[in-house]
Amino acid sequence: MKLVLAGHASVWRRTAIGLLFLASALVGFRDAVASEDVQALLDKVIVAHGGMDAWVTVVDMTFTLTQVSLTPRGEVAGARVSLYRLKRHGKARVETVTGDGLLVEGFDGQHPWAMLHGQRLTEPDRLTHAHFQAVNWWYWMGIPFKLRDPGTLLRERETTTFQGKAVRVLEVTFAAAGPTDRFTYYVDPESYHIVLVETDLKPGVWPGVGGRGPGWSTWHDYRAAGPFMMHSKRIFYDNRELTDKRGIVLFGDFRFNTRLPDSLFQGP
Repeated sequence: MKLVLAGHASVWRRTAIGLLFLASALVGFRDAVASEDVQALLDKVIVAHGGMDAWVTVVDMTFTLTQVSLTPRGEVAGARVSLYRLKRHGKARVETVTGDGLLVEGFDGQHPWAMLHGQRLTEPDRLTHAHFQAVNWWYWMGIPFKLRDPGTLLRERETTTFQGKAVRVLEVTFAAAGPTDRFTYYVDPESYHIVLVETDLKPGVWPGVGGRGPGWSTWHDYRAAGPFMMHSKRIFYDNRELTDKRGIVLFGDFRFNTRLPDSLFQGP
C-alpha cells in the first residue's frame, strides 16, 4: 500500500510539474502575442505620422512654439513666442521674445549657454533649462518615432473611450532600475493619430520636473508638415477629467533638413 501511494504521489508530482511548464509556456505565448500586437499598433501609429523612413533622415528641424498661459478660471493670462532650431545629437537654439528682451538659449551638444538682451547668463538654473530645451523638445517632436528607441518598453492596455469614441491605449515605460517615467498614449483607431497623452514623470532628472503626479494633454489639429503629419495644438490639464485647463501650446512653421550650421548652436 505504501508503494502504491508513493507511486501516486510521484505521478501527481510529475503531473503538477508538467502543468506548471504548460502554464509557463502559455504565459510566454500570450506575452509574445501581446508583444506582436503592441508592435503592430505602434507600426500603424508611426505610418500615420509620416513613417520611420522619413524620421531617420531628419537631421534638423525648425518650428515656432507659442505658449499660452491661463488663469485659474481658464482665461488667457499671457503668451510667449519662441523659435526653435533643433539638430540631431542634442543641439538646440531657442529664441524667445520676453518683456526683458530677447532670450536665447542654446546647447552645442555638450555645453549649455544662455543670453538675455545681449548679456550672457551664468545662473545654474538658466543653463539647466537651456539643456532641457534640447533634450525635451527633440524627444517630443519625435513622437511617435522615438518610441522605437532602445530601452523603451511598450504595453497595450485595454481599449477605453475618449470624448465618446473608442481609443486604443499604448503605455510606455523604460528599462531602468527603480521607478521610471510613464507615458500613456491614447490613439484614434481610425486615423491612428495620438489624441491624448498622460504623463507621469519621476523627479530627480531635471529640477522642477516630475514628482507632482500625472498630467494630461490633448493633441489637436493635425496638419501636413514636410513628410509628416504633425499636431499643431496641445491643451494641458491638471486632472484626468480634463476640466482643469492650465495651458495651451501652438506649433507652426515647420521646416526640416535646412542644413542648419553647427555655428548656430555655439555659445558666445
